[in-house]
Amino acid sequence: MSAPLLNEEKSEHYAVFRQERTFNAHSVGNDTVMTRIRHQSLDCSPGCAVEATLQLIDGKWKGVILYHLLQGTLRFNAIRRRLPNITQRMLTTQLRELERDGFVLRTVYPEVPPKVEYSLTPRGRTLEPVIMALKAWGDEHTEFRHGREI
Repeated sequence: MSAPLLNEEKSEHYAVFRQERTFNAHSVGNDTVMTRIRHQSLDCSPGCAVEATLQLIDGKWKGVILYHLLQGTLRFNAIRRRLPNITQRMLTTQLRELERDGFVLRTVYPEVPPKVEYSLTPRGRTLEPVIMALKAWGDEHTEFRHGREI
């Protein structure tokens, strides 16, 4: 006896689902690792507020950029000097995302060469306790020796 055929609507649904799973998977050795699909809406549980916040400030450099901007307005190269391991492209991308999310204000002055400054918006300033709590936790729980975390 053969398996029952799916109607066309269900068949399309499962095809899209299989495709999503393929796009969200990556291989590590011979194992395929499925990444967790993030919620489309963040009204699912009390922990979703944490997930939403982490989505906004995730990225290797965003927290560090926000930390440096807490001290005041900085130009692009001043931020880059404080983060010597970041590439120009990555810094630009992270600043654009922070600007898009309303945390950073980018001010361009009509000069030659162009002068661009970055500062925190009032919304960005609301992250100060979060960023400072991360710094305090890191100061207390991590040590760096010879460039390696211990």
